[in-house]
Amino acid sequence: MTPHDPESEESIMTELRRVDPKTLVPNPNNPRKTQPDPRAEHQLALNIKTVGLIHAPCVRELEDGRLMIVAGHRRVRACIAAKLTEIDVHVRSGDEKSDTMAAVAENVVRADMTESEQWRGVLDMREKGATDTEICRAFMVTPAYLRGLMLLSQIHPPIIAAIDSGIGPSYTDRNAIARTPLERQRGVWAEIWAESADEGADPADYEMSREDATHFDWSEFVRYLDQVELYARNYEFDDETAKEAGVVWEEDLFGQGGEDNRYCTQYAAMFKAQQIWAEKTKPEGTIYLQSNEYGEGIAPDGYRKVGSWEMEWDEDIPAIWVNPRTLQIQKGRVRELGEQSTRRTENGSLSLPSAQKPEKPKERADISGTGLKIIGDVRTQALRQALDAARENADPWDLVGAFILALSANNVKVHGDDTYEPYGSVTERDLAVARIFPEGVLVRDPDLLRNAALGVLSTFMNCGLSQHSGSGLPAQILGVLFGADEYMPTMAFEEFLKSYSKPGITKAVQAEGLEEKPTGKAMREALMAHLGEKRWVPEPATFAAGLPEWKSKIEDQAARLAARARFAAQMEEEEGDADTDVITDSEEDDTCEEGGELDEGQTDQDSLSDGDDSSHHDTIPDDPRIPSELTELARAMPERLEVIMV
Repeated sequence: MTPHDPESEESIMTELRRVDPKTLVPNPNNPRKTQPDPRAEHQLALNIKTVGLIHAPCVRELEDGRLMIVAGHRRVRACIAAKLTEIDVHVRSGDEKSDTMAAVAENVVRADMTESEQWRGVLDMREKGATDTEICRAFMVTPAYLRGLMLLSQIHPPIIAAIDSGIGPSYTDRNAIARTPLERQRGVWAEIWAESADEGADPADYEMSREDATHFDWSEFVRYLDQVELYARNYEFDDETAKEAGVVWEEDLFGQGGEDNRYCTQYAAMFKAQQIWAEKTKPEGTIYLQSNEYGEGIAPDGYRKVGSWEMEWDEDIPAIWVNPRTLQIQKGRVRELGEQSTRRTENGSLSLPSAQKPEKPKERADISGTGLKIIGDVRTQALRQALDAARENADPWDLVGAFILALSANNVKVHGDDTYEPYGSVTERDLAVARIFPEGVLVRDPDLLRNAALGVLSTFMNCGLSQHSGSGLPAQILGVLFGADEYMPTMAFEEFLKSYSKPGITKAVQAEGLEEKPTGKAMREALMAHLGEKRWVPEPATFAAGLPEWKSKIEDQAARLAARARFAAQMEEEEGDADTDVITDSEEDDTCEEGGELDEGQTDQDSLSDGDDSSHHDTIPDDPRIPSELTELARAMPERLEVIMV
C-alpha cells in the first residue's frame, strides 16, 4: 500500500469495469522478467476458481481502445486458467511514468522480486522521469536501500545472477566488489571458473550453481580482487613449489635494482604454494591446520587452540597454518581436550589468567537490573500461558510462522547456515522472518509460509559430520519425512567404493549376487561393471538407515525420563518421611527390641535397600549410603552420572 498522495489522486482516476480476461493486453515493460513457477500459477488458479478474484487487476486504456495490464499479470493468467469469462478490472488514467511506478511497486511491495529486477525497474522509472524520492515512496524503501540496488550497476553480471539466486556475496563484500573495475572482476571470474565453463563458452560469463556456492568463498574472491601484485620476495617457497602450485611469475620492469621483482597476480596459486611449502618445511612433530576466514587456525576434533597467554605444557603440539588474508605462515599450539581437568587432578590447582582491570562504573539506568529481570519473568510467564492456551486450536500455519520466528531468537544458535556471512549480513532466516512478519503481524499465506519454512530448513539442516555445524541424526529423519532417499544419486563410483574396507566391499558385491574376488580393487571393478548405469544406493547410505539409531535414542531418552521421575518420587517420599516420622535414639532402640534381630541371611545392606536388586551393580560399590533410585539413575545415564565413593 503506497503512502497517501493527494496530487496522485487528482492526476490518476480509476473506474471499475467488467471484462473478458482474454482481451487484456500484457504490458511489454512488465518489470518481472523471470519465468513464473508453474506450481504456484496452478495453485493461484485453483484458489481463484474456489473463492473468486479478490483483488482486481489494474489496467490502462490504450489509444485503440484495448486495455493493457499495468499491475496483475499473474492474476489475469490465473483467471484465464480458471476459465473465468469475466472479471473486474480497475481502469486507470495516467501516463507511462505512473504506470511504471505502479507496476514495479506492486511487485516489490506485494510479491518477491529479485534485486536485479528491482534495479532494472528503478532504471526504467528514472528514464520515465521519476525522482529518487518518488521511487522510494512507491517502493516503500529507504534511500540507503535504493543506493544498495544501484551497486548492481557496477557488478559483473554472473555475480548479479548469484545474488538473485540467494548465493551471492554479503552487502559488505558487494561494496568491495563494486569498487573494483568491471574488467578486473571479469578477468578474475574467468580465471576462477576456467575449468567449470562448457567447452567453447567464455568462463567470464559462467553462472555458478548452488553446488558451486558450497565451495565458494566470497571473502576470498574480494581479497583476490584487492591483492593484484604478490611479490616473490615476500614469500619463502622455492621454484619447485611455485611450479607445483601453478604460480606464474611476471617481472616488474620498474622495480628497484638489486631486489627480486618477480610478482604474481594469481591469489589462489600463491595461497596453494604457501600451503605446500608449510607442509614441506614444518618441523617434526608439528601438525598443519586449516584456517578460517579470519586467518585463525582451526584445531582438529578432540583438540583446542592454546591461547598466547596460556602457560606452555609438555603435552602441547606445535601447529602451523596459512593466513588466507595475508598469505603468511603462522605458528601456534593445540592441546588435547580434557588436559585441563587432568592437570587439576595432578596439581590440585589451575593456572588462571590475570584478573582484568575493573571497568569504570556505568551511569544508572532508568530501570535496574532487578526490575528488568522481573519484567522478563512476567513476560515469560505470560508468553507461556498464551502458548499453552493455543495448544488445542492453534492454526498450523501460525505454528510454522512461529517456528521460523523462533529460529531468529538471540538464544538460538544455528551452525552451518550456508547463507550466513559475518559482519551483519542478512541470512535466509532473516529474509524469511521479514517476509512473513513484514509489519510485526503474521502474513497467513500458506504458500509463503510453506516456502519460507522449507527455505530456512534447507539453509542449515545438513548431514555433514562436523561437530559444530553438522545437523546429525535429525537431518536423516528430516530426509525420511520428505522422502529424500528418492533423490539420492547412484553411489557406484570409484571414489566412494574406495572408502569400503575389504569386508565391506565383500558384503556389497555379495548383496548384488556377485562372487567374492581376491582383492578389493577387483571387487570394486566387478561391482561397477555389474551395475552399469543402474542407480545403486547401499543401505548404509540411505536416510532410512538412521531409523534404528533414532528409535534407540528415543527409547534411551524415555528410560532416562522414567529413572528421573522415579528418583524425584523417591526423594519426595524421603523428604515426607523426614518431616513426619522423626525417631529418637530411645525410640529406635525400642523399635529394634520389638522387631527383634534381622532374619537369618539378611544383611544390613539388604535391610536398608528393602531388597531392591537395582542397588547392586558391578560398576558401583555396594554401600547403604547410595539410594537405590540414584543407582538406577546412574545405570540409565552412565555417560552423564557417575557414583564415586570417597
